[in-house]
Parts: sequence; C-alpha cells; structure tokens
Amino acid sequence: MIVVIGLPAYSGSAAGEGSAGGLAVEAAAAAHARGSSVELVGKVGDDGAGDAVVLALGRLGIGHAALLRDPARPTPLLSAVAAATKLDSADDLAENELTAATLAGDIGDEEPPVEVELLPADPAARPGLDAGDISLAMHYLAEARVVVLAEPLPELAVAAVVEGATFAGARLVVLLSPGATPPSLPQEATLLEAPVVDDGSFGRVVGAFAAGLDAGTDAAAAFAEAVRVSGWEAVAD
Repeated sequence: MIVVIGLPAYSGSAAGEGSAGGLAVEAAAAAHARGSSVELVGKVGDDGAGDAVVLALGRLGIGHAALLRDPARPTPLLSAVAAATKLDSADDLAENELTAATLAGDIGDEEPPVEVELLPADPAARPGLDAGDISLAMHYLAEARVVVLAEPLPELAVAAVVEGATFAGARLVVLLSPGATPPSLPQEATLLEAPVVDDGSFGRVVGAFAAGLDAGTDAAAAFAEAVRVSGWEAVAD
C-alpha cells in the first residue's frame, strides 16, 4: 500500500462536475493506475467543495479513510484562469471561475494564456496538516510500504511522517518545491525536486515511481521505468 500525504484541492470542469486536483492527488492517481492500493492523508474544508473532493477521490480509486475535515477553513480551489486575471479570494473564484476549456470556447480559435491558481492564496487560510493529524493517520495505515510526502509541512509534522514511515518499515519519498531546502530526513529517504514548470507529468512520475517501489522494484529501476512511462525526456545540461 502507498500512502500519499498532501492537501487535495477542488477543481471544476467544463462539464460542471467537481473533481480533485493538486500534486498529491496526481501522484496518488498515477500510483493507483499502476496497480497499487493508495490512501491519501489530507484535509479539506467541511463544505460542498470538500464533499466533491471526497466523491472525486472515490471515482479515482484513491482511498480517503484518513482524509480529515477542517470546520474553520475552506477547501482549496484550483482554477485555470486567464493569465491577466488575478483573483484574491474564494468568493471571487465563485463569481469568476474559468477553465481552459471554457476560455478557449468563449474567445474563439486563439487560446489565451492560462495559469493555475490555488485559492485562498494565503496558505494560512487553507486547511493544514499538523503532527497530530499525521500520527493519527499513520497509526491506521501501518501497512504502508511506501510513504510519499507531497508538500511542505511544519518541522514537527515532517518528523511525524518520518516516524510513521519508519514504524511501518516503508520507503519514504519526499517531494520538494523548486529550490527548496530539504527538511531533516533519514539518509535512505528519496528526495524528488519538482520542475519549475510542470505540465502534470511530475505527478505521474512520482506515482509510477512509488508504484514501482511498492511492487518491490529497486529505486533506480523504479525511477527509470517511471520516467519512461510518464513521458519525461532526458535533457542535456
């Protein structure tokens, strides 16, 4: 079993059906697609968007027994918006939500520049995972063979991730933002730094890599296979 730790976000679609997004979800879905059993440790708001995320995770085959609810903060919202449009709050998003598909349809043949925004913009206004959340989740997911930490967490929470992975005897994979300083980790942990520009393939690489480790493949072979199946290309320095 693979445990992915990270905060999912609500993502709308042109068809009007809510879905789940974010790097943790992308990695979890890719690992499930490679045949692994996957549980997501995260937190969403106690709201309609959170309900939609839970349903979307079920459709993706991602376990969510350790997905917590935060009654004080809203579920983060992902939106593909015109690059010139800046939204400052979830209320703005509700009024102005756009997707790449609807933008292209409204404006004609010339597709406008699009970027993905996560709202609320202030991380402190979104649900967060603390050491207690992690410890509780890992207690119930002690059969994990691979643990993927998909986003930065406070120092004590990272320590809880390490403790949980060590207790389970699981391989630990930690994802870093571009240029970020690595947290204190065991020597055997695997660090993967995200690219500055990601077209979604990084999550697929991570998921396929985790699935390889879960199947008992050694790290080097698992990573080579993950790169091959995920569409990455080697680039000369």
